Amino acid sequence: MEAWDAIRTRGSLRGNRCQTEKAFRSAYDWMTRQMRQRIGPPPTRDSKPIWAWYQWRGDRQRKPDLRCGGHLERGQKGVRVEFAVEDSRVLLSDFDLWHFALNYWYLPTSEADGDVFERKLAAEGQSFFTTKPLPIERYHRAIEASWNRIFDLDFLGEGITSPRKQKCLQACLWEVFLADVTDVTEFTAR
Repeated sequence: MEAWDAIRTRGSLRGNRCQTEKAFRSAYDWMTRQMRQRIGPPPTRDSKPIWAWYQWRGDRQRKPDLRCGGHLERGQKGVRVEFAVEDSRVLLSDFDLWHFALNYWYLPTSEADGDVFERKLAAEGQSFFTTKPLPIERYHRAIEASWNRIFDLDFLGEGITSPRKQKCLQACLWEVFLADVTDVTEFTAR
């Protein structure tokens, strides 16, 4: 409700500083850098990403189902704000693969690729499961570079991700204007 009130009052909604668990902060900072590189700078120096759904449960169910739990605390009133923006204003990514960045895991092209990478690390006494970030710079860079696969919506690593039509796709953008809004649905969280 606060976000919808902000859009109506100020004419737009911008992401702001929020509490991020320390373990996830580097992944959110990485996504912010990706947004700067791929869609341009934020409207202000302190702007943070706005996270939205582009495709909630595959292309057959794009909008979040408000009958499901988990959107807000049970009993809390909220709104689902639908909006449309130009492609140049949004960065889409695979929600399930985003968890590789969140957990500081290497995102392999295949299960075999993942096994090879983990064996190389083990030979040097390293593991991205136990040490975050890795102290060996070339491995740290390889892990971060692997996360770029989340932006390839057609990436289909066997045993790693689903076909595009079945993926949950998230959208990150800097700002939503009142003029972008196409529909608003109020609900009470279950």
